[in-house]
Amino acid sequence: MPVQFEFDFEKSKAAFVYLASKEVPGFDTYKVCKLLFLADKYHLVKYGRPITGDRYCALPYGPIPSTILDIIEKVIAGRIDDPHAASLSGALELDRRYQNPRFKAKAAFDARKLSQSDLMALDHVVAQFGHMEFAELKAITHEMVAYKKAWHEKPEDRNAADMNFEEFFEEDSDAVAGAKEEMLEDDLLRKTFSAR
Repeated sequence: MPVQFEFDFEKSKAAFVYLASKEVPGFDTYKVCKLLFLADKYHLVKYGRPITGDRYCALPYGPIPSTILDIIEKVIAGRIDDPHAASLSGALELDRRYQNPRFKAKAAFDARKLSQSDLMALDHVVAQFGHMEFAELKAITHEMVAYKKAWHEKPEDRNAADMNFEEFFEEDSDAVAGAKEEMLEDDLLRKTFSAR
């Protein structure tokens, strides 16, 4: 069974609000999803764990954090009956002047939720990818091994496929020796003790 992490809403919200406070150009749903993916991937290959714990899926426009995307769509639709959407709505300003609404932070991110390595990964991603447009981010993420494998191995009748965290390490120059093994060992421990 592939490696799985537990989604952490509070860390995900803090990461989202932190990115939104950086005044990234064109910070819409697509860019949020791509920057969170790139930050999770960067953190995973260096430290053996992602920031958000979300499940990633390969879709036609690239990888997306599935739970976070669902929450974002509820925020945009004004569905504050969902507690996560309501919580995220309270921390973000939604600019609807654009075809794809953009996000800005209206509250400070909760610094207690993010580690120094989380912040370093988010800053790295903003510096390296924050200025990029849709087409550039799509091209970069479409070339990543984990995305390509998931997309090419998906059934013909599906428009999405789960990505495997094990494949995030392939052909990645940022990968640290031992991080993948640590991730696999931690996953085995989680599965062993949750089965009891």
